[in-house]
Parts: sequence; structure tokens; C-alpha cells
Amino acid sequence: MHDEGIQGSLFGSLDDEVSSTAEPDALRVCALNINNPSRQRAQTNLNWLLGTGSNVLVLTEMKASDGSRLIISGLEAEGFDTHLPPGWTESPYFTLIATRGFQHLPVADQFDARAIAVDLLTADEKIRLVGLYGPTNGMTTESSDRRRVFQKGFLEYLHSALQPKLVLAGDLNVIEPSPQSHLDSFQDHDYAFYTGLQELGLTDLFRKLHPSALAHSWLSDRYGSQRLDHIFATTRTGTVISCDYDHAPRTAQFTDHAALLTTIALETNA
Repeated sequence: MHDEGIQGSLFGSLDDEVSSTAEPDALRVCALNINNPSRQRAQTNLNWLLGTGSNVLVLTEMKASDGSRLIISGLEAEGFDTHLPPGWTESPYFTLIATRGFQHLPVADQFDARAIAVDLLTADEKIRLVGLYGPTNGMTTESSDRRRVFQKGFLEYLHSALQPKLVLAGDLNVIEPSPQSHLDSFQDHDYAFYTGLQELGLTDLFRKLHPSALAHSWLSDRYGSQRLDHIFATTRTGTVISCDYDHAPRTAQFTDHAALLTTIALETNA
């Protein structure tokens, strides 16, 4: 537990909605870039996150700031286990995974503070969760080189960390390589990162359910609409029930990204 911040009574309780003893039958994942919030925006983020009914949260663009610490403490007060990467307090950015209702084990081999991996224990077998905040596209040669090195290293890490049941979610800061969504500001290595995930046996769950939908999770008058936030999973993880973008956080302006809400029904060996 992290002792900074606030008590759960400030936010109410969802104990009646989520049993701490029942074995979860689904992953209800919310992936959201929270845009390093102030304490005021963090409170709004936290209240919204708790209202989603998710049992897995993947939060990106976090810093070791008062706002991020408020979110961490608030989630723990509401019964979430928070999983933080080594060195998160010194890193410019980090990714948080928060889970509720699952037993879990730490993953010894971690990649970078921008990524965090944790194993969830289910009645069937473990599910490896990986959260990722990819480097931002700075539209410069230096930014492109930095992204290329990071992307190559992460694909190598994920190959070594791959499990039969694995979920990867977060703000990957890449878009899919399709004619409809192609943007000149992204380089070949950005598109290769997306296809590299597919080559590891991971499926883009939004695209699986919405093969031809035009969607975005971040938009700019200058740089266009971009689907930067993704969730991928191996086929054995479970059955994808829903996967959709919720633009309420973005339109309410407590962050600049849409949330990605996904439900995966877990398959067990009866």
C-alpha cells in the first residue's frame, strides 16, 4: 500500500458491486491516458474510473506527482491492488496497472517504467497483463530515433515475456497501418511496431470486433484524429465481449484521451 493521499470514504464504496471473494468471470479493462493530472483533475479522473465498474485499470502518462499519488491512494482505498514499475518515482513517466478481485504475482523481469507486467491467477491458469505507455511522436528525427529504439526493445522484451494468456493495453502512441488511418507523421517503424505485435500472436481487440470502423482516441486540429490507445490479447485469453472507446474523459476535459473499455470473458477448464 502507498500511504500518500486520501481515505476511501471520500469516494464512496463499490463493495456491493464487486465481491472480494467471488472468482471474477471476466476481465473488465479500462485503459486511459490520464495526462499527468493536477490534484483537482486527478480527483475527477478517480471518480470516473471507479464508476466504470472495471476490475483492471491500465493508466498511462503518470508521473510521481501529487495528482498521480492521489489516484494511487484512492484506488487502494477502494480495494484495488496497485502494480508499479521499478523506478517509477524517478522516471519522467510511468504506467500503472490496478486490479481488484484477483490474486496476483509480480513479474520479475520488467522492461522500463513506461511498462508494467503482472500475472493474475485464475481458476484455469495465469493471465499476464502488460501495460504500456509508448514514447510520444514528437514529429522530429530525434523523436523518431528514440521511438524506434524503444519499440524494438519492447518487442524483444514482450517476445521473452510472452505467455499463452496475455493482454497488452495502454497508450501505445502508434496507429494501425491501414489506408484509412495512415498519417505521414508516423514512420515505417511505428507501423512495424503494430504489426510486430500481431506477429507475436496478439490480436487488436477493437479491430476484431469492429473490422471497418473509423475510430480515434486522441485528436488534434493540426495532427488529425489518431487511434493511439489499444488493447491486444492472445486468442487463449478468453472471449472478447465488447471493446469500445468512451470519449467522456476527453470531452469533459479531465484528460485529452478517450478511454478504451473492454470486457473479456474468461474461459475455464470445467
